[in-house]
Amino acid sequence: MKILNVVFAVGLALLFSCASSNEKETPSGMKFKVVKKGDGILPKPGEVVVFQFLFKDSKDSVWAQMTKDMPAAVLTNDSSALVSEDGMTQMLRMVSKGDSVIVSMPISKFFKDLVKSPMPSDVDSTLTLSYHIRVDSIMPQMDFMTYQQEMMSKFREKQLAKDIAIIDQYLADNNIEAIKVESGLRYVITSPGKGENAKSGQTVKVNYSGYLLNGEYFDSSVQSVAEAKGLYNPMRPYEPYAVTIDQTGVIQGWHEALKYMNAGAKGTFYIPSSLAYGPQQRSEVIKENSILVFDLEVISIN
Repeated sequence: MKILNVVFAVGLALLFSCASSNEKETPSGMKFKVVKKGDGILPKPGEVVVFQFLFKDSKDSVWAQMTKDMPAAVLTNDSSALVSEDGMTQMLRMVSKGDSVIVSMPISKFFKDLVKSPMPSDVDSTLTLSYHIRVDSIMPQMDFMTYQQEMMSKFREKQLAKDIAIIDQYLADNNIEAIKVESGLRYVITSPGKGENAKSGQTVKVNYSGYLLNGEYFDSSVQSVAEAKGLYNPMRPYEPYAVTIDQTGVIQGWHEALKYMNAGAKGTFYIPSSLAYGPQQRSEVIKENSILVFDLEVISIN
């Protein structure tokens, strides 16, 4: 029994020794842990670090995720930029291909140091956030640009075909006759409006409600819908949202959808993920490659 205790104690000592040796710190003071070591070759200025990550909180709610099919990437600048970089960017100078690292921090520090804005009042201030990062490759910037274009093209083509099949099956199962567009968009005008359809460059004020094919709502500009679906937030205004077509920073599916609507029109639009947020996880409801459905009502066109 004593021998077993000694062996156990030695094992613990070795474990903690290894753990501490795997902890590193950036010049700005951000600590991270290397849980798996790669080839040890650090990125040089002008090279791009390509990595996938899972960003979640201490309640296991996923905030964001980038996968191998659509990874994140950061360009390594020369050493003169080091002092102005945040801890995460500095850390990516200190990793090599094949490394897996974890960065954990209180949510207050995340908003202060990385977001650089006050923490929203409705966010749980007791949470701890963590990035789980795996470095897939490190390559010259020009090589990365070629790699990125090829990867995006292949991924979008494959995912679009998958999304279209799912949407069309859903429409068939629910006896919905929708207009089909080559881009993958499907839509039904439930109430026609008046005048010409909106055009690129025009500003459209639109009421909207967004949900998934399974009926789970994630947002609405209509207070009664928000209340009915458990989304009501007294801190936000409930009013039509202004979108300048092909200019405002909304999903591509909206820019396309609004061109099929005129003033007063109402419609339901089925948007494949490639016209929405793609492989990025937007929220707990909007996972990566989510097909989105929007009920839209055009209030005015200017």
